Amino acid sequence: MLPIFISCDENYSAHLATTIISAIINCKEPEKLKFIIGDAGLKADTRSTLTSMIEKYGSHVAFVYLDDSKFSGLKIKRYGKSIYFRFYLDELLDDEELVLCLDCDTVVVGDLLDIYSETRGESFTIAAVENIGRSPYSRLGLKKGDYFNCGLMLINMKQWKEEKIGKRGLEFLLAHPELCAHNEQCAINKVAQGEWYRLPLTWNAQRPAYKILEKRMNEQHRDKNEFLKSIQEPIMVHYMGKNSKPWDAHSLHPLKALYTIYRRKTPWPVKTQKTALHRRIRFYASVQKIYLYEKRKRMSKQLIDIHKNA
Repeated sequence: MLPIFISCDENYSAHLATTIISAIINCKEPEKLKFIIGDAGLKADTRSTLTSMIEKYGSHVAFVYLDDSKFSGLKIKRYGKSIYFRFYLDELLDDEELVLCLDCDTVVVGDLLDIYSETRGESFTIAAVENIGRSPYSRLGLKKGDYFNCGLMLINMKQWKEEKIGKRGLEFLLAHPELCAHNEQCAINKVAQGEWYRLPLTWNAQRPAYKILEKRMNEQHRDKNEFLKSIQEPIMVHYMGKNSKPWDAHSLHPLKALYTIYRRKTPWPVKTQKTALHRRIRFYASVQKIYLYEKRKRMSKQLIDIHKNA
């Protein structure tokens, strides 16, 4: 059984469902998936719909909660309370040895059970993927390449508890919010201090890979093929960063079609968030942006076609 922890509030419920259904459909043995949902304000009807959707495929689901007192002193920005649930994993989870944490602005296009073979024999507290875009590593006292993205983390709960990662991360965030541009991600990175197991980029495919392939390969410590594979054969796609959310009208993420494909398989109808007309005009006015978008889509066309026709 692979426990998968995702925290979410009602505002992101449709995106949560999309992440979950994509993970289930692309898993050879979905009965081995157990979704543990950190409920940061889901409606009763939403919980019921999610449960029916998940159990229909033989997968398992449980909901866990936190008292509002746990968020005292924390800034509740556009992400809501859900991003802070990971600080309390040792309280929220029971006897799980390994837990896979996912963000809910992701789509899974491979088999998550392969994470076991990927990490077999390795010793780690956190297994994750390097954040390949801009990151505040220097202000946290880290070296380039030491800062990981929290969109996908495989956590060894025994080590996590012994090292008090959640408690120390929360303490650092409360003491130094000015250093934590990305809230819990920065705090957990600071506590980890670069001591984490490096997963291949395919486990958390990030949009900056396109720009790196186009003009920044000379700055990289990774082989070109690893970046290319991450956008052509990813296991999970992460819609992180500005103008990347696939449900926004002005999104130019080359793989946004994958989100729509899997959203249509959920009980939530596909909706596009409207953007003010003047913002859309300004955004699309750049011919270069449209050109790059179409060029990058072609780089990943085979991947999109495979899932479109599945």
